[in-house]
Amino acid sequence: MKTGFLLTSLATLCSIALAGSKSDYVLRPDPEGQYPRLGACPDAHACIFPPDVSTFLPGGYFDLRVEMHAYDLDASKPTPPVFDNFKTLVRRDNGRWEDASKYFDLSTPEMESWNFTWRNTIDNAYAHNFNRTGNPINVDVTSRAWRKVKFDKPGTYQVKVQYGPKQSYTVQYTVVEPKRPKKKAKNVILFISDGTNVGMITAARAVARAHTSGKYHDFLNFEKFDHLGHIITNSVDSIATDSANSASSYSTGHKSSPDALGVYCDSSKDPFDDPKVETITELIRRRQPKKAIGIVTTASGGDATPSAFVAHTRDRDTHAEIIDQVINGSPNWVGPAVPDVWLTGGAEFFKGEEALNGADYYEKFKNLGYKLVQNKKDLKKYHDDEKLLGIFRQGNLDVWFERNIFVNNTIGNKAAPDMSGKDALGSDQPGLDDMTLKALEVLKKRGGKDGFFLMSEAASVDKQLHGLDYPRAWAELIELDVTVKKTVEWLKKNGEFEDTLILVTADHTHSFDVWGSVDQEYIAKQTGEEEKRNAIGVYERAGWPGYFDEDGDGFPDNWNPRVTLAAGTAGAPDHYEAWQLAKSGPRFGSEKDGHWWRASEKDEVGNFGAGLKWNGNLPVDKKVGVHSISDVFIYANGPSSELFGRTYENWDLFFKMTQAMDLQRPGKHEH
Repeated sequence: MKTGFLLTSLATLCSIALAGSKSDYVLRPDPEGQYPRLGACPDAHACIFPPDVSTFLPGGYFDLRVEMHAYDLDASKPTPPVFDNFKTLVRRDNGRWEDASKYFDLSTPEMESWNFTWRNTIDNAYAHNFNRTGNPINVDVTSRAWRKVKFDKPGTYQVKVQYGPKQSYTVQYTVVEPKRPKKKAKNVILFISDGTNVGMITAARAVARAHTSGKYHDFLNFEKFDHLGHIITNSVDSIATDSANSASSYSTGHKSSPDALGVYCDSSKDPFDDPKVETITELIRRRQPKKAIGIVTTASGGDATPSAFVAHTRDRDTHAEIIDQVINGSPNWVGPAVPDVWLTGGAEFFKGEEALNGADYYEKFKNLGYKLVQNKKDLKKYHDDEKLLGIFRQGNLDVWFERNIFVNNTIGNKAAPDMSGKDALGSDQPGLDDMTLKALEVLKKRGGKDGFFLMSEAASVDKQLHGLDYPRAWAELIELDVTVKKTVEWLKKNGEFEDTLILVTADHTHSFDVWGSVDQEYIAKQTGEEEKRNAIGVYERAGWPGYFDEDGDGFPDNWNPRVTLAAGTAGAPDHYEAWQLAKSGPRFGSEKDGHWWRASEKDEVGNFGAGLKWNGNLPVDKKVGVHSISDVFIYANGPSSELFGRTYENWDLFFKMTQAMDLQRPGKHEH
């Protein structure tokens, strides 16, 4: 039996690490446990960021931080003396160790110190919920950080912290040999369908495509792409992930922790001093500065996924600072990515009380040469080549249903992007297709022969799955598929198709699946749980749901058929379920009862007289569904699309995209 790729890779690392007496590096597996002291800190006292087995491009910038932790697992005892006399050493290819400051030709950073409390057990974490006394462990920290450093040559690098006569901890990095693409992608379009798994694709196909004798007349548009791969999604310190660090993995080539954007999480209180890693957009600005960059999302501009391509912070909720970083960059770093096109929501962080220091960021963007549009009509009318900023609502954009069917649900939202207190009607907000096509138009003009990079996100697939609103989630995914179709048509019409790599993926999944159908007429007539459950058809009794798309727009014409899909997620709070469409707005299935989130009596979908009780399986303080750890799909088409087949980890998407664009080698413009 042949050894798998991953096992071979780890074995190779071990043989390199243990060969000869010159190396004291040991490849350590992640330790068991739910409450680590700090992510990627397997040593008893030392932490090094970036962590062990990190991978870099030659010349890619990063911050190196070393933390020393002094603590006693017996919380009743005083904290031991701090480590204030440690050494940090660096070497390449098992060469001579050098002091880190000398190696990077920098002055020795000042010693920093702080403390934090570590809740190391479930008992400590939940003591306050059950009126128990917790005993968190106090950790005293000493630290040094070397900012904006890089490794210029490919090879194997080791960083060691020596903190006692016989106490040290070593990590090992790989700086890859730059690879050229077989055919360079002039343009790259990365579609991210946030939170989508294969079960969601199956459901979208079932409601949006006709079939005869069980054979589909057509597949979803992105299912016709040339290559299909799988991406492993876990974070640096957990098998589970969120949108922030999963999108950051795509953007930087480095795994991180939940809530983190473009950084490795340290233990300090400041969310902006964590060790940073360079994003793909920042790399483009250094190595191919004439290439245009676009960011499109149906979420707020400061939301996790778009922010992963423009910002650096440990806390994804620092929206105001994220907006500032788009044009001003992160302190002590390589400079802002400054997208040519940015189309989003989140107006409250551009103007008004929630904007950073109350500043008017609309004016700041205008002063940098941006044209501002704030509704669908003005977006479509814009045909110039200036940088384009489109902000269409406070908060996230309304979902497809509220923009196209239940528009009256948006009356009274007072979410106008000009902060006037007027409504942002659903009909005034652009869809993902409107924003993506306009972005392509502007990016082609601005990038010219140098091309463009565009990230376009269907953000509310994830947001509706969290709320267990499955029809709205399907509509968001179908909207992305329609956008992919229109994008391909636009590229062909404008002579860019053969030079454009198109990727369709998700950043993480929900545990969504479909197991049959539901007869809505039958379930509505029943009163007992047993009778209600008999409305669910499985195997030969499942038959076919009643969704049809007779007008050919890609969306079903009837969202309330007699027979619907029996669907759900494995990780959810208490709620009622009857597989109906909520007409008054996106559903929310649970309500607060003390510290417990229980099934809501006000849930339009589940508790209208026909709902089944669905017992939750999450910690009781979780009010919505959670992500799963399943691999995500990636569909690829165009030049270098062959790179994206097979199974690989989320950080490797960065390296595949940089290879496709020929970004891995320093360019003549690099600074």
